[in-house]
Amino acid sequence: MSDVDLDQLELATTWFLAARAMTVAAGHLDPSREATAGLYGRAILGLDEETCLAAKTPEQVGCRTLVDCLASTKAMGPAHAAKIVTGIMLIAYADASMHPLEVRWASMLGSAAGLEEQSFQACCANARVIASMMIDPHEETL
Repeated sequence: MSDVDLDQLELATTWFLAARAMTVAAGHLDPSREATAGLYGRAILGLDEETCLAAKTPEQVGCRTLVDCLASTKAMGPAHAAKIVTGIMLIAYADASMHPLEVRWASMLGSAAGLEEQSFQACCANARVIASMMIDPHEETL
């Protein structure tokens, strides 16, 4: 763990806390949502495998709360914060619907990040575009 950049570790920890909250906001744990979080962290946030693993250790996340996640999101730069908001929206849209708690969590993170309404809407639109690529058009939606 000594080779892990501390700024990247904080980004990864914040991402995985935010993503985990969004994953359970639908009322059930879905392994595909958790996998989406990992892929997004690697592909969009540019996190390496070692940092992702370190961010999910009990020592790193064991005593962090959602308030800590909001504070960390607020403290990071606007580019990273927007990517986190886009990512959690992607997780929510992955099943082609959003539950009220998912909407609240996205709104709270967007507010913590200091995103203006236009930036927040852009994050939502970007997430919808990515999510639409993941949905099988032949699969029936509920």
